[in-house]
Amino acid sequence: MSETNSETRAANPEPKLRHEFVGMMFAVAIGEVGLQTAAFFQASHFLHFLPAWTHLIVATIMIATSWVGWTLSVAPGARRDVKGVFEWEFVVLLVDVILVILYFILVRSVDFEKGEAAPHIAQASRVALLIVIIFALYLFWDLLTKILIFWKYRDKSKKGLFQHYNSAWWLTSGVRILPSTLCLVLAYFAMRFVNSVDASHLLTADIAMIGIVLLFRALKDLSSSFPKIEADGSLSPGDKRKRFRAACWTGACAMLVFLGLLWSALSLPLPSRLVAEISTAPNDTEHPAEASPQQIDHSPPPKPSSEPTP
Repeated sequence: MSETNSETRAANPEPKLRHEFVGMMFAVAIGEVGLQTAAFFQASHFLHFLPAWTHLIVATIMIATSWVGWTLSVAPGARRDVKGVFEWEFVVLLVDVILVILYFILVRSVDFEKGEAAPHIAQASRVALLIVIIFALYLFWDLLTKILIFWKYRDKSKKGLFQHYNSAWWLTSGVRILPSTLCLVLAYFAMRFVNSVDASHLLTADIAMIGIVLLFRALKDLSSSFPKIEADGSLSPGDKRKRFRAACWTGACAMLVFLGLLWSALSLPLPSRLVAEISTAPNDTEHPAEASPQQIDHSPPPKPSSEPTP
């Protein structure tokens, strides 16, 4: 058994090069979350900038869940390292890099670092568009690692196409493509729903985006708990406890998406104080050091009058 495991590890070495390179990029992306969060806590008017806080929560959950899913992926193409430029494994590396760059851009949908009175907070439609692009790349990544690279290292003794992409492949790899497909479609329609929300409903739009990101991971867990066909042809029952837990999380995340989109699309009322705080610009006279250049009076002081004072 030990000799077999050693031969397997030699034939399929851990993707050390790809993991080290992309892992450093993940660290930079989550570090940017820390910088923006620190600057956010230094700003006054917490409630007014609450949409920025929810934007950062979306980015943090996206990065953290992606890191866990990417590190633990058992897809055939995800466990192979890059050995050259002109091969599918290098394309997988490029997709990984582009995804982390998009995570960084998602974090920069909020910009508090400039110390301005009105930091940049992106609209819900821009955040939703980034998430749509990310899920499109998730689907492309799945196709690369589960279909193209699987075909590259297929058992060439089997000649028919359906001998490779058989029921065993569908239960282990094919079913795991469905979550990215479903969430891509869902993210696209969510983008349409939140396209014109007002400032206060950025909060509910972000709740919907958080729900979609978590729903994707719950569906991945659910798909991995399905019965599997073992090497000897027998059908394993799968992990029933994991399946039940993943099904519960899937239902909860789907409800979160539904409520967030419903609240955003219909502009359902939010607490009046919260709406007033978000919609009203901060009073910069309380913090003159934070005032923007346009609000500071640069006119010269008045000249003294030449007429004698009575």
